[in-house]
Amino acid sequence: MNTLTIVWDFDGTILPLEPFDSEQSLLIHAMNQTPKGFGWLKRIYAKAIIYADQRERLRKTFKISYSRMLKGTPSAALDRVCRILAEKISTADRNVFLKLKKDGYDMMVLSCGTADLSERVLRFAGLLSCFSLIEGNRFQFADDRIRGMELRLPNPADKLQMMHRLDLPPDHTMVVGDGYTDLPLLEWSTMPVLIDRSGRKKKVFSDRHFYFISSIPEIMNIIENEHINEK
Repeated sequence: MNTLTIVWDFDGTILPLEPFDSEQSLLIHAMNQTPKGFGWLKRIYAKAIIYADQRERLRKTFKISYSRMLKGTPSAALDRVCRILAEKISTADRNVFLKLKKDGYDMMVLSCGTADLSERVLRFAGLLSCFSLIEGNRFQFADDRIRGMELRLPNPADKLQMMHRLDLPPDHTMVVGDGYTDLPLLEWSTMPVLIDRSGRKKKVFSDRHFYFISSIPEIMNIIENEHINEK
Protein backbone atom coordinates (compact mmCIF):
# COMPACT_ATOMS: atom_id res chain seq x y z
CA MET A 1 0.00 0.00 0.00
CA ASN A 2 1.35 3.43 -0.96
CA THR A 3 1.50 5.93 1.89
CA LEU A 4 -0.06 8.71 -0.20
CA THR A 5 -3.79 9.29 0.31
CA ILE A 6 -5.63 11.02 -2.55
CA VAL A 7 -8.71 13.02 -1.60
CA TRP A 8 -11.00 13.92 -4.50
CA ASP A 9 -13.78 16.40 -4.88
CA PHE A 10 -16.67 15.05 -6.97
CA ASP A 11 -18.68 17.60 -8.97
CA GLY A 12 -16.40 19.43 -11.38
CA THR A 13 -13.48 17.17 -10.52
CA ILE A 14 -14.34 13.49 -11.01
CA LEU A 15 -17.59 14.43 -12.74
CA PRO A 16 -17.14 17.11 -15.44
CA LEU A 17 -19.65 19.96 -15.44
CA GLU A 18 -21.41 19.89 -18.82
CA PRO A 19 -22.91 22.27 -17.78
CA PHE A 20 -24.70 21.05 -14.63
CA ASP A 21 -23.41 19.21 -11.58
CA SER A 22 -25.12 16.14 -10.14
CA GLU A 23 -27.41 18.06 -7.77
CA GLN A 24 -28.51 20.53 -10.42
CA SER A 25 -29.08 17.64 -12.85
CA LEU A 26 -31.33 15.83 -10.38
CA LEU A 27 -33.35 18.97 -9.71
CA ILE A 28 -33.78 19.61 -13.44
CA HIS A 29 -34.87 16.00 -13.93
CA ALA A 30 -37.45 16.25 -11.15
CA MET A 31 -38.71 19.55 -12.55
CA ASN A 32 -39.15 18.07 -16.03
CA GLN A 33 -40.62 14.73 -14.93
CA THR A 34 -43.12 16.07 -12.40
CA PRO A 35 -44.57 19.24 -13.97
CA LYS A 36 -47.60 19.15 -11.64
CA GLY A 37 -45.27 19.37 -8.66
CA PHE A 38 -43.47 22.38 -10.13
CA GLY A 39 -45.86 25.24 -10.78
CA TRP A 40 -44.59 28.28 -12.62
CA LEU A 41 -43.47 30.06 -9.43
CA LYS A 42 -41.63 27.02 -8.08
CA ARG A 43 -40.07 26.46 -11.50
CA ILE A 44 -38.75 30.03 -11.59
CA TYR A 45 -37.33 29.63 -8.10
CA ALA A 46 -35.68 26.32 -9.03
CA LYS A 47 -34.03 27.87 -12.07
CA ALA A 48 -32.90 30.85 -9.98
CA ILE A 49 -31.16 28.75 -7.33
CA ILE A 50 -29.53 26.57 -10.01
CA TYR A 51 -28.20 29.73 -11.67
CA ALA A 52 -26.88 31.05 -8.35
CA ASP A 53 -25.36 27.71 -7.40
CA GLN A 54 -23.53 27.53 -10.72
CA ARG A 55 -21.89 30.82 -9.81
CA GLU A 56 -21.02 29.61 -6.30
CA ARG A 57 -23.26 32.17 -4.63
CA LEU A 58 -25.21 29.68 -2.54
CA ARG A 59 -24.08 26.86 -0.28
CA LYS A 60 -26.21 25.76 2.65
CA THR A 61 -29.14 27.81 1.31
CA PHE A 62 -29.08 25.85 -1.92
CA LYS A 63 -29.02 22.53 -0.06
CA ILE A 64 -32.03 23.44 2.05
CA SER A 65 -34.07 24.67 -0.94
CA TYR A 66 -32.92 21.78 -3.14
CA SER A 67 -33.91 19.10 -0.62
CA ARG A 68 -37.28 20.73 0.01
CA MET A 69 -38.11 20.86 -3.69
CA LEU A 70 -37.09 17.22 -4.11
CA LYS A 71 -39.21 16.01 -1.21
CA GLY A 72 -41.26 13.03 -2.36
CA THR A 73 -38.95 12.22 -5.28
CA PRO A 74 -38.56 8.41 -5.60
CA SER A 75 -35.07 6.99 -5.17
CA ALA A 76 -35.36 5.45 -8.66
CA ALA A 77 -35.03 8.98 -10.06
CA LEU A 78 -31.51 9.17 -8.61
CA ASP A 79 -30.53 6.03 -10.49
CA ARG A 80 -31.94 7.33 -13.78
CA VAL A 81 -30.01 10.59 -13.50
CA CYS A 82 -26.78 9.04 -12.24
CA ARG A 83 -26.69 6.38 -14.94
CA ILE A 84 -26.62 9.19 -17.52
CA LEU A 85 -24.09 11.26 -15.55
CA ALA A 86 -21.72 8.30 -15.29
CA GLU A 87 -21.29 8.42 -19.07
CA LYS A 88 -19.58 11.81 -18.66
CA ILE A 89 -16.60 10.12 -17.00
CA SER A 90 -14.36 9.22 -19.91
CA THR A 91 -12.64 5.89 -20.41
CA ALA A 92 -9.27 7.63 -19.97
CA ASP A 93 -10.37 9.05 -16.60
CA ARG A 94 -11.76 5.70 -15.46
CA ASN A 95 -8.49 4.00 -16.30
CA VAL A 96 -6.61 6.46 -14.08
CA PHE A 97 -8.76 5.63 -11.05
CA LEU A 98 -8.46 1.90 -11.71
CA LYS A 99 -4.68 2.19 -12.09
CA LEU A 100 -4.32 4.18 -8.86
CA LYS A 101 -6.43 1.62 -7.03
CA LYS A 102 -4.34 -1.22 -8.47
CA ASP A 103 -1.15 0.57 -7.40
CA GLY A 104 -2.38 0.64 -3.81
CA TYR A 105 -3.32 4.27 -3.31
CA ASP A 106 -6.01 4.94 -0.74
CA MET A 107 -8.57 7.26 -2.32
CA MET A 108 -11.63 8.96 -0.93
CA VAL A 109 -14.24 11.47 -2.04
CA LEU A 110 -15.13 14.47 0.13
CA SER A 111 -17.85 16.59 -1.41
CA CYS A 112 -20.09 19.47 -0.39
CA GLY A 113 -22.57 17.87 -2.79
CA THR A 114 -24.85 14.88 -2.28
CA ALA A 115 -23.06 11.63 -1.43
CA ASP A 116 -26.03 9.54 -2.62
CA LEU A 117 -25.44 10.91 -6.12
CA SER A 118 -21.65 10.54 -6.00
CA GLU A 119 -21.96 6.89 -4.98
CA ARG A 120 -24.46 6.06 -7.69
CA VAL A 121 -22.47 7.77 -10.44
CA LEU A 122 -19.29 5.96 -9.39
CA ARG A 123 -21.12 2.64 -9.21
CA PHE A 124 -22.54 3.03 -12.72
CA ALA A 125 -19.08 4.03 -13.93
CA GLY A 126 -17.56 0.89 -12.39
CA LEU A 127 -15.42 2.93 -10.00
CA LEU A 128 -17.12 2.67 -6.61
CA SER A 129 -14.64 0.07 -5.30
CA CYS A 130 -11.74 2.47 -5.98
CA PHE A 131 -12.69 4.63 -2.99
CA SER A 132 -12.43 3.72 0.69
CA LEU A 133 -14.71 6.56 1.77
CA ILE A 134 -17.35 8.72 0.10
CA GLU A 135 -18.54 11.54 2.32
CA GLY A 136 -20.97 14.37 1.69
CA ASN A 137 -24.51 15.42 2.44
CA ARG A 138 -27.06 12.60 2.40
CA PHE A 139 -30.72 12.32 1.58
CA GLN A 140 -33.08 10.96 4.20
CA PHE A 141 -35.60 8.51 2.76
CA ALA A 142 -39.02 7.29 3.85
CA ASP A 143 -40.97 4.71 1.81
CA ASP A 144 -38.20 4.92 -0.81
CA ARG A 145 -38.81 8.63 -1.38
CA ILE A 146 -36.75 11.67 -0.38
CA ARG A 147 -38.05 13.24 2.81
CA GLY A 148 -35.14 15.53 3.68
CA MET A 149 -31.38 15.86 3.86
CA GLU A 150 -28.71 15.38 6.50
CA LEU A 151 -26.21 18.21 6.08
CA ARG A 152 -22.88 16.60 6.86
CA LEU A 153 -20.49 18.69 4.71
CA PRO A 154 -22.46 21.73 3.54
CA ASN A 155 -19.54 24.18 3.72
CA PRO A 156 -15.94 24.10 2.44
CA ALA A 157 -14.51 24.31 5.97
CA ASP A 158 -16.38 21.12 6.89
CA LYS A 159 -14.16 19.15 4.52
CA LEU A 160 -11.06 20.34 6.33
CA GLN A 161 -12.59 19.38 9.68
CA MET A 162 -13.17 15.92 8.24
CA MET A 163 -9.46 15.68 7.42
CA HIS A 164 -8.63 16.46 11.03
CA ARG A 165 -11.08 13.82 12.26
CA LEU A 166 -9.50 11.27 9.93
CA ASP A 167 -6.08 12.33 11.24
CA LEU A 168 -4.54 12.48 7.77
CA PRO A 169 -1.20 14.35 7.56
CA PRO A 170 -1.06 17.14 4.95
CA ASP A 171 2.34 16.02 3.69
CA HIS A 172 1.00 12.58 2.75
CA THR A 173 -2.36 13.70 1.39
CA MET A 174 -2.89 14.86 -2.16
CA VAL A 175 -6.06 16.92 -2.62
CA VAL A 176 -7.69 17.20 -6.04
CA GLY A 177 -10.44 19.78 -6.53
CA ASP A 178 -11.82 22.30 -8.97
CA GLY A 179 -12.59 25.48 -7.07
CA TYR A 180 -14.19 27.32 -4.18
CA THR A 181 -15.44 24.41 -2.07
CA ASP A 182 -11.99 22.82 -2.20
CA LEU A 183 -9.89 25.83 -1.16
CA PRO A 184 -9.54 24.97 2.55
CA LEU A 185 -8.32 21.48 1.67
CA LEU A 186 -6.10 22.65 -1.18
CA GLU A 187 -4.41 25.22 1.06
CA TRP A 188 -3.97 22.61 3.81
CA SER A 189 -2.33 19.96 1.65
CA THR A 190 1.31 20.10 0.57
CA MET A 191 0.19 18.45 -2.70
CA PRO A 192 -2.79 20.54 -3.86
CA VAL A 193 -4.03 19.84 -7.39
CA LEU A 194 -6.56 22.09 -9.12
CA ILE A 195 -8.24 20.68 -12.20
CA ASP A 196 -8.85 23.46 -14.70
CA ARG A 197 -10.48 22.09 -17.84
CA SER A 198 -11.30 25.55 -19.21
CA GLY A 199 -7.94 27.20 -18.53
CA ARG A 200 -9.61 30.12 -16.75
CA LYS A 201 -9.04 29.10 -13.15
CA LYS A 202 -5.27 29.24 -13.39
CA LYS A 203 -5.57 33.02 -13.77
CA VAL A 204 -7.89 33.30 -10.78
CA PHE A 205 -5.65 31.19 -8.54
CA SER A 206 -2.29 32.20 -9.98
CA ASP A 207 -1.10 33.39 -6.56
CA ARG A 208 -1.69 29.97 -4.98
CA HIS A 209 0.94 27.25 -4.88
CA PHE A 210 -1.22 24.70 -6.66
CA TYR A 211 -0.47 22.12 -9.29
CA PHE A 212 -2.72 22.84 -12.28
CA ILE A 213 -4.00 20.11 -14.58
CA SER A 214 -6.47 20.27 -17.45
CA SER A 215 -7.42 16.59 -17.32
CA ILE A 216 -7.41 13.79 -14.77
CA PRO A 217 -4.74 11.64 -16.53
CA GLU A 218 -2.22 14.46 -15.96
CA ILE A 219 -2.26 13.65 -12.25
CA MET A 220 -0.10 10.61 -12.96
CA ASN A 221 2.80 12.92 -13.86
CA ILE A 222 2.45 14.79 -10.57
CA ILE A 223 2.40 11.56 -8.57
CA GLU A 224 5.46 10.30 -10.42
CA ASN A 225 7.34 13.54 -9.76
CA GLU A 226 6.39 13.48 -6.08
CA HIS A 227 7.79 9.97 -5.79
CA ILE A 228 11.03 11.06 -7.44
CA ASN A 229 11.36 13.98 -5.02
CA GLU A 230 10.83 11.67 -2.04
CA LYS A 231 13.79 9.53 -3.04
